[in-house]
Amino acid sequence: MRIRVKDFLINLIPIKKLRHSLKLKYGTYPYNIIGKNVYIGTSENLKLGKNIFIGDNSRLCCEGGLEIGSHTQIGLDVLILTSNHNYKSKEMLPYDEYDYKQKVVIGKNCWLGARVTICPGVKIEDGAVIGAGSVVTKSVPRCAVVAGNPAVIIGHRDIKLYDELNEAGKSIDFQNVKDKKWIEINCHKEFLS
Repeated sequence: MRIRVKDFLINLIPIKKLRHSLKLKYGTYPYNIIGKNVYIGTSENLKLGKNIFIGDNSRLCCEGGLEIGSHTQIGLDVLILTSNHNYKSKEMLPYDEYDYKQKVVIGKNCWLGARVTICPGVKIEDGAVIGAGSVVTKSVPRCAVVAGNPAVIIGHRDIKLYDELNEAGKSIDFQNVKDKKWIEINCHKEFLS
């Protein structure tokens, strides 16, 4: 799905109520939210589901193909790569003129934290959570929670609960979140060992 120019222009309006009413009148609904300064390279190779949030300053390099499932949140400054240089060339350094295209697939109801990097050829299955600053070099299983550089599995969502919420259609609607609700947690993290 291509990003429509009128949706993009409406997203530039700073007043949320005005932006919402214009989206209802002129835009597609439910619609995707694309943040400011988002770069989408080779946009014809991008397939988007519905109700996706892509944070400011993200770069989606879609040369090899990129699919993002519905209700997925992509944080600020995320980099998604779908091609790589041929650094094993026997004719040129540091690489030759050939690029390898490798499709990236991100499932539905996923959450990619700020400054995540997704490498070419990775598949992130439904319900996965990618911690901020992670570099994902291998595919991520369904409902896994991963973090680090390179990213490793550090936990899992409750798959039974995930399935119940998904079947009931209880996915967040990024367009209709009025006011964020805050929960204060008074504790400090453990010391590094």
